[in-house]
Amino acid sequence: MPKRSKAARKANSPNVVLAELKALLVGYGRQEIVAPLTQLGKTLKLGILGALSIGIGVIFLAIAGLRLLQTEASGVFDGNMSPLPYVVVLVGLLVLLAGVFALRSQSSRGDRS
Repeated sequence: MPKRSKAARKANSPNVVLAELKALLVGYGRQEIVAPLTQLGKTLKLGILGALSIGIGVIFLAIAGLRLLQTEASGVFDGNMSPLPYVVVLVGLLVLLAGVFALRSQSSRGDRS
């Protein structure tokens, strides 16, 4: 059996192998765990900001619709009919919500096929 050189013995020593294994595991962890999590964080940040923007916009539109019904149709909603603009706006928001859920379920069914 031929004798191995000092460099070959040193390359296969347990300390070197453990150091290489540690470096390999740390590199793999950064590549497969840390990088996707940072990308997910960026995507979630933009998604949350978009959802908040749409939510605030819908609230402002509902308030604008309520003010429109209260001011422009002032003779119609007097007396006992004064809560009716609130009901109209609430029904409009519920219809909008139902439409969003219908589109969402329709798109999720289309992805499964």
